[in-house]
Amino acid sequence: MTLAISNASIGSPTARKSPPFPPELWLTILNLATDVPGLLSCDGPTPSDLPRPLVKEHEHRLLKESLITKRNIILVCRTWHALATRFLYRSVLVTRPATLSSLLVALDSRTSGETLSAYAGWWTRRLDVLIQDDRCEASDYALLANIIRRFPNLSIVNLSMPMLPNNDSWLRQLPESVVTALAESCGSSLRVFDCSESILRPCREDLMKLIAAAPNLSVLRCPICSPSARDKSPSARLDVPVMTKLQSVSLMSVFLRDYLPDDRDANHFPALRKLTYDCIPPPFLDHTWKHFVRLSCANVTTVHLDYSLLADSLQKELDLLSECCLSLNDLVVYIRSWTEIKPNLILPPSVSYLGLHSKLCKAPAFHFKQLFAALRTISGSKLKIVRLLHADAVEDLRENYRSLLESELADSTSCITFRIEDNEGRLLLI
Repeated sequence: MTLAISNASIGSPTARKSPPFPPELWLTILNLATDVPGLLSCDGPTPSDLPRPLVKEHEHRLLKESLITKRNIILVCRTWHALATRFLYRSVLVTRPATLSSLLVALDSRTSGETLSAYAGWWTRRLDVLIQDDRCEASDYALLANIIRRFPNLSIVNLSMPMLPNNDSWLRQLPESVVTALAESCGSSLRVFDCSESILRPCREDLMKLIAAAPNLSVLRCPICSPSARDKSPSARLDVPVMTKLQSVSLMSVFLRDYLPDDRDANHFPALRKLTYDCIPPPFLDHTWKHFVRLSCANVTTVHLDYSLLADSLQKELDLLSECCLSLNDLVVYIRSWTEIKPNLILPPSVSYLGLHSKLCKAPAFHFKQLFAALRTISGSKLKIVRLLHADAVEDLRENYRSLLESELADSTSCITFRIEDNEGRLLLI
């Protein structure tokens, strides 16, 4: 359809004014323009089987791109500024301590009216504090605690912060004021707490208080608690709360005691469906870990295993999962190199999807040969898909070892009954 406007009608006093655009429509348009799909999902904007550091790197790039769009929108006019403030503050990303003071001032200013929703922090649902290289003072963490208290509806918190000056490198404790602010201000709305990549982390007592104040917590990634002086008094040890909504947890087997309840035969993770854990030297205590997995992970459907022990011990992990995780469907294993996938591995019988990620992306040819040799002898009665997760490794294989890939897959046709896929879910050989 073409709209023709005559010159005479433009300046005519009888020309009709366009009706005002309803603010509800502007809000819909601005929401679509600034939205990052999955931003407020417990799985993040891009659910992925990749290791968390790679996933976070991608998420933060998306958040920064969205922030640029939001800042441009609020500068268009006063109307857009007023309407778009809720979208500007829906997610807050902090990367430098120098921005904390100005952020606190902005959060204390009203946009309009006298209601709580007139404060920008009312709209915030996600907070990412990603401070890596800058020096953080105690005053910076005090500011951060005050900022968190301006977010009564916060549901997703990702923390990655450097050490305090002159702090004991062994302690590395996240200041209590920050954890207390989370518990007191947004505990009831908190669904995701992730400090897995942070140098500073809460001590066990502070973490237990946060968990107790967050009954709707669905994802917990805090595999290591900071030691504290209070750990020396077993009588003062807080019990692990029963987490009825917790579906995903990240643990480190050698630090399991932080999550063990006083009653070792009680399951405090009844809703758990996803387990992520690291196996690091020295080997964990088999009995304690096995008892925990059997008790708390019977209904787990997904396991992400970051494996750093000797390759020959991987089968022991698989046997443990076979025995204790009878509902396991998706298994993802992060290894140092493809050579750690040994021949004749026996997967848990319920597993239909196996994701593999090698930390050595540019591998020599014999690494890939050993991988395919191992896949030809792997046992899994329900296995349907094996996926190589790292895009760089797939690209390297296709571009530099094409003939090897073709010959290995040709040799595997008669003995492999599952698909071998690239990182995007396509057949590896296309």
